[in-house]
Amino acid sequence: MSATTPSTKTPRARPSLSSGALQTDRSIGMDTEDEDIQLDQVQQIHQNVRDTTVQAEQQVYMGVVWQAGKLGLAYYDIDTTQIYMMLDTVETDEFTMLKRVLRQIPPVCVVIGTKQDERLIKTLKTLLVTRVDQEDPDADREWSDSDVVKLLPSVDFSLDICKRRLLHLNLPSIPKHYTETEKTLYLSSLVPFDNVSMVRATGGLLKYLEKMRIGVELEDNIVGVPVLDLRCFSLGDQMVLDDTAYSSLQIFQRESHPSAYKAGSRSAKEGLSLFGILNRCRSQVGSRKLRMWCLQPLRDLSVLIQRQNAIAFFVSPRNIEVLTTLTDCLKHIKNVTRVLARMTNTQASVGDWQALYKITTKFTEDLHRIATLVSKIVDFEESSSQARFVVKSGVDSELDERKRTYNGLPDFMTKVAKEELNRLSDEITECNVIYLPQLGYLLAIPKMDRMQTEADYVIPGLEFMFLSNSMLHYKSASTRELDRLLGDTQCEITDQENSIMHKLQNTILEHSRVLVDVMDLCAELDCLTTLAQCAREYNYVRPNLVSEAVIIVKGGRHPLQELCCSPFVPNDILSDEENGKIKILTGPNASGKSVYLRQVGMIVYLAHIGSFVPAEQATIGMFDRIFTRIHSLESVSVGLSTFMIDINQMTESLRNATDKSLVLVDEFGKGTAMTDGLSLLCSSIIHWDDMKGACPHVVVSTHFHSMVHQHLLPLSPNIKYLTMDTIHDDEELLFLYQLKEGHTSSSYASYIATKSGLPEEIVKRGVEVCELIKDNKPVHRVDSPGVDVQYKRCEDIVNRFLELDLDKDDLQAFLRDFVLPASQGLL
Repeated sequence: MSATTPSTKTPRARPSLSSGALQTDRSIGMDTEDEDIQLDQVQQIHQNVRDTTVQAEQQVYMGVVWQAGKLGLAYYDIDTTQIYMMLDTVETDEFTMLKRVLRQIPPVCVVIGTKQDERLIKTLKTLLVTRVDQEDPDADREWSDSDVVKLLPSVDFSLDICKRRLLHLNLPSIPKHYTETEKTLYLSSLVPFDNVSMVRATGGLLKYLEKMRIGVELEDNIVGVPVLDLRCFSLGDQMVLDDTAYSSLQIFQRESHPSAYKAGSRSAKEGLSLFGILNRCRSQVGSRKLRMWCLQPLRDLSVLIQRQNAIAFFVSPRNIEVLTTLTDCLKHIKNVTRVLARMTNTQASVGDWQALYKITTKFTEDLHRIATLVSKIVDFEESSSQARFVVKSGVDSELDERKRTYNGLPDFMTKVAKEELNRLSDEITECNVIYLPQLGYLLAIPKMDRMQTEADYVIPGLEFMFLSNSMLHYKSASTRELDRLLGDTQCEITDQENSIMHKLQNTILEHSRVLVDVMDLCAELDCLTTLAQCAREYNYVRPNLVSEAVIIVKGGRHPLQELCCSPFVPNDILSDEENGKIKILTGPNASGKSVYLRQVGMIVYLAHIGSFVPAEQATIGMFDRIFTRIHSLESVSVGLSTFMIDINQMTESLRNATDKSLVLVDEFGKGTAMTDGLSLLCSSIIHWDDMKGACPHVVVSTHFHSMVHQHLLPLSPNIKYLTMDTIHDDEELLFLYQLKEGHTSSSYASYIATKSGLPEEIVKRGVEVCELIKDNKPVHRVDSPGVDVQYKRCEDIVNRFLELDLDKDDLQAFLRDFVLPASQGLL
């Protein structure tokens, strides 16, 4: 594999990452009133160091794991003593993502496991050694592979060991009084442990840093490598979504086979999901390319606009015929890389040759030579009937002569058999000339009754060979002459055709790069045509993409919900500096709040893969990440409660969200006490509001109405209150699913419960208890007696007690017969 090397010299300065985690650093440990002075002094010292250090090299050590098509990566920066982790990303064997990371963050060396794929190791060695040579071509030293690629035993990258290594990190931000359980919970909020490849890469990197004592060579009193913090990062031109966001926004939805015997991963199919309705690709390579686009949403305006231009071309009514022709051609596209791999190993089948020919005939402009060679050489009809590679006549004169000879053999062998029969005795009335590849031409004579032993098989002038199926096989002078003249004609024909096939394969492999490029372009064309078909069918519009992070959508729709509900009520989305970036959404249960949250996320996501969006008009900026607290991915293997999972999702958004991030929060705090959940949600919103210009775009849905009624949030122009409109009276509630400004005072839970079939007496009792709590009145049991009855019981017990003779009467019997039954309401 040839590695792609950056054409320009890679800078040695600290990389500028477009990551929320890297833009939310906070100064810690400076609580004195001279904090501002100390900060100025520290900044001045750093500036002096930068001024006096020219072209200082950045010391970056990187760990990489590539497993099951997922790339996990982490690097340690000695300057900041922080570890930056990249969430698991889909990666092909072309390693385009890895190459982009290495260009953006040039490491001193890369640490990998000994059992990693050879293609990964080769790519790393090629890229890193080439980069070092380009950066310092005049240096009087020689770089070897081992200088830049460090191999560690695979056990150092095992998942369990790497998890324990991360959980035992002593970060300065962890309070000293924390127990092991509290420390584990804290670290689980920093590290998304469900990213397996990332965790393994980070753990292996920590092992190497500790082994080599990176950064502590002269400080023997320090135990372990100093790590200030753990942060996630992303590439500058890619928008990041974690597994939680993909699940919450229903971008992918795998459904297992209903049969328990076919419930394996291969039998799973795509359910009702965004990818499921978009994927209309005619080829497998196109479907894989579209999945890759969905897994790697971009922030590169130029690439996204190019995709939009292509979709707009195919959507235009004047180009319908072109679109139809292309889609018919694209169904012939196969995975050329597999075909070429089988050709390299001389294992190409007849189907591979047919697939290759169909591709070349559909795109003859660049592949005319290959198409011509294949069409002139391969006889597809005979190849299919004989299940092997067959060459057309006229390609090789010697081969054609052997085929003519072979085709004339049946008549010639019949003639020879007649001549042999005339030479034999009269008692032999039948003989045949046959051909066996290992023995050549033989004379076959039926066994006669008198031939009982092998001595009876002797015939003058013939050499006995063997007996099979009552047929005696001999060598004669004529058959030996046939062996000399004709030999193994069939085998020679096959060998010569295989030789021609190998030459043709070598010629095709010389142009393999063209084939692969054409396949990739066809896959991309397949994706663009399918997005155009969806845009036309679902009435999507082209969004106006801008560099600023804004969301201005008129008449936005949920791309999945509108397929299930008719009619669907569209709603606007306004999020920018003028309209406020924090939206508090309230409304009754089942009024469409969660649908609206997902609608916002899915429209923004579609714009970042270059697709048109479900709206009347849209202007969407470039976002670096979408955070969601919508769906709790519960699992026994995680070892966390539902509320802890929700807390971790909120913590990640609070730590890493920037002014170019989108945060979607649906009913956070419902998993704990109302006061605790309400206080945490209000504190989070206030934190985002305090960020001012760095505030992310936040949409929060909640049933904590006291947040509004008790004015728990500040009066900020950045905070806007929205609600789902309804029409209601004493008996009926009508959902309009229309977004409007303002807030609601009730969730109408009792009405929804009644409509859902909950027994009326239970709903009625729930309303009574709710009203008592609102009025700060005590809540009594339904079957508890009134105050007068209770007073009468207590009076009877006191009178009976006064009548007791404490010296003679049985006090235990009194308690058993009167007090206990009275306390239980039995008297």
